[in-house]
Amino acid sequence: MTAFIRPSLILRMDLDERLFNDECVSDIKRSYSYVAPSLVQAHKPADGQRPENVMRFMIKLHRAYWDSSDEAAQQLWEGVMPKWLHNMFSKVSNTITAANNVRAENGQPAFPYHWLELEFGDDALIAMKTGSDSSLPADAVDMVERVRELMNAGALGQDIACVRIPSRASYEAQLAVAEQAQAEAAAAEQGETAGQTAEQPQIAELADAAEPVAAEPAAGAADQSAESAFAMPELPAFDVDYGTWGIEYADGTVREFDASAGAFA
Repeated sequence: MTAFIRPSLILRMDLDERLFNDECVSDIKRSYSYVAPSLVQAHKPADGQRPENVMRFMIKLHRAYWDSSDEAAQQLWEGVMPKWLHNMFSKVSNTITAANNVRAENGQPAFPYHWLELEFGDDALIAMKTGSDSSLPADAVDMVERVRELMNAGALGQDIACVRIPSRASYEAQLAVAEQAQAEAAAAEQGETAGQTAEQPQIAELADAAEPVAAEPAAGAADQSAESAFAMPELPAFDVDYGTWGIEYADGTVREFDASAGAFA
């Protein structure tokens, strides 16, 4: 019976408003058209938060499936959701990669998605941090299964607005360490380069005189190069630790949850 049941999916992309334009919207809808219908909207950057784009899976299945104590719901979940989620994650990951490959061929920077949100109707909202290349966590389906198990057991509390993996505080701490390591590596490399330059003999001024004079760029080209669109800041690549979750409640409070220990920190 469950072999013929499939959830419906709508993708909602919530972009930093500085990246939002008609061309961007068209590119996104075209790129993801074979995966699911797409909605594209924009938001103002939150105070104190880095710019971010969010992709949300709006998952609809007009039957009960979240409550594991309901035998029919549990059978439906086991028979449908893990495999379907795995397939959708794979399709979306491949699409992100393909779309960014096209952008690279056109001399454009990659278009990043910083968080993946999974909206299971009114039952749950899960947010997962993507990798530096917008890739989805390899064990994303297992994370969803674990969240469902803990929510059904009441281990995460009541009135949950979102389960964020990892918590914002945890991710920002990890990112700060990665940025520090990147800065130290860059400083070391710069020092080595400076040392090598100092050892080189001085080049005679005659060489400069022999250099041909470059032609002045055309006015149109200069104007075009002077134009600069907003670009997302590049973040260092590192393996995200998903062990500390942020349980965000409807009243705005957040508690950190140690997933391996199965207890609040």
